[in-house]
Amino acid sequence: MVVSDSRQPILSVSSPISNIALLHKDNVISSTSTNISSDANSQKFSSKLLESAPSDSSALKTSIRTTRSESLAGEKRSIHENARSNQRRLIEDKGGKCALAFMYKHQIDVPAAFIAMVLVSHFGLKLSFVETFLVLQNRDPVNGLYSKAWTDLNFIFFWIIVFTFLRACVMTLILKPIAIHCEVKKEHHRSRFQEEGWYVMRNSPMWNNWFFWFKPEAFFEGYPHTQLPHVMLWYYYVQLAFWLQQIFVLHIEAPRKDFWALMAHHSVTLLLISGSAISNFWMVGTAVFVVMDMADIILAFSKSIKYLGVSSKICDCFFACFLVTWLYTRHYLYGYILHSFIFTAYETIPFELDISQGKWYCRELAWLPILGLSLLQILMVYWFALILRILFKILKGQSAEDDRSEDEQYVVYNHLLLNYRV
Repeated sequence: MVVSDSRQPILSVSSPISNIALLHKDNVISSTSTNISSDANSQKFSSKLLESAPSDSSALKTSIRTTRSESLAGEKRSIHENARSNQRRLIEDKGGKCALAFMYKHQIDVPAAFIAMVLVSHFGLKLSFVETFLVLQNRDPVNGLYSKAWTDLNFIFFWIIVFTFLRACVMTLILKPIAIHCEVKKEHHRSRFQEEGWYVMRNSPMWNNWFFWFKPEAFFEGYPHTQLPHVMLWYYYVQLAFWLQQIFVLHIEAPRKDFWALMAHHSVTLLLISGSAISNFWMVGTAVFVVMDMADIILAFSKSIKYLGVSSKICDCFFACFLVTWLYTRHYLYGYILHSFIFTAYETIPFELDISQGKWYCRELAWLPILGLSLLQILMVYWFALILRILFKILKGQSAEDDRSEDEQYVVYNHLLLNYRV
C-alpha cells in the first residue's frame, strides 16, 4: 500500500497492475497522516530522552526502547490491516466495473455455471461444438496419436475455468475449515495456509516421474514431434491452463515482496510453454515441467504445516529436503536441459525453417529457447539466494521462514514512510 496525498490513488502492494483508481476520502488521508506524524514525533521524543538520560540509567533506556518497539509494531500491524482492507475494497467495492474484480467476487458461482452449461450442452443437447471444450480433437485414426488444432484453445480455456472453480472450492470448503479446526488464529496465516495447501493438492497428482528421462538425444530424436500420445498432449495443455490461471491468482493473493519477480517468472514460463508447443519441442517442455514442480510441492507442504503450528524442527527437516531437491532439480537437471538445448540440439537437428512441416529450428530462431531457459534460470538463482538467507537463519538457531511473504507489514510500513518522508 502506498499513500501519498489527496490527489493520488492508493495502490496495493500485491497487485500494482490491477489496483488503480481507488481514492481515499480527505478525512481518511488526514487521519492516517496525523497518526504517522504523531508516531514519528513520539519516536523523536523517545530519541531525545535516550540522549539526555544519564549513562547509568540503563533501565530507563531499556524501558524506552521496549515502549518504542511495541508502539512501532502496533503501528505496523495497523497499517498492514489498512493495506489489506484497501485491497479488498478496491476489488470488492469497485468490482462490478472490471473483469478481475468480478471474478474475484464470483470464483465459485460463475465458473460452476459455465462448467454446468458446457456439460449440459454436450451430454444433454448434444451440441458438437461444445465437445472441443472437453475432448482433444485432431486424432489420427491410423496410429491413434493427436496433433495440434485451433480448437485446443477451447480445451485450454475450459481448464482455466476448472482450476479457478477447484481452487476456490478447495480453499473455502476444505482448507479453511481445517485451518479453523487447527486454531490458526491470524487471518493472514489462514489465507497463506489455504494458498499453499491448494498448491500441494493440485501439483502432487500432476507430477509424474514416468515423463522423466534425461537422455539428451530423446529430447530431439524424430524432431519435429507433430503427433503425440493423448495423455502427453492433455498433460501439456492442462499445465498451460494452470499457468495462465496463475496470472489471475497472483493478483488476488495476499501481498508478496517478490510480486514482480513472480510476474516475470510466470511470463517467461508461459512464453516457454507456448513457444515449445508452437515449435514442436514437446519433449523438452515436458521435462521442464517435471523438474520445476517437485521442489515447489515440498516447499508448499512445509509452509502449510508451519502455518498449522507444527514444530519448527519438523518444518526445518522439510526445508532441508526442499533445499536438496531444489539444487538437484532446479539447477542440476534444469542446467542439463539447457546444456542439451545449446549443444545436443545443434548437433542433432539440421537447421531448417518449414512451418508447413512443423520445423522451426533455424539459425535465426535457435537462440530464442536458449534465451528463455536462461532467463528462467536467472530468476531461480535469485530465489536460491533467498533460500540461502533462510538457511543462514536456521544455522543461527532461528526457524525457517519464507523471506518472500512473511514481512508484508514491514513493506507496507516502509512504503508509507517513504511517501510521507517522516
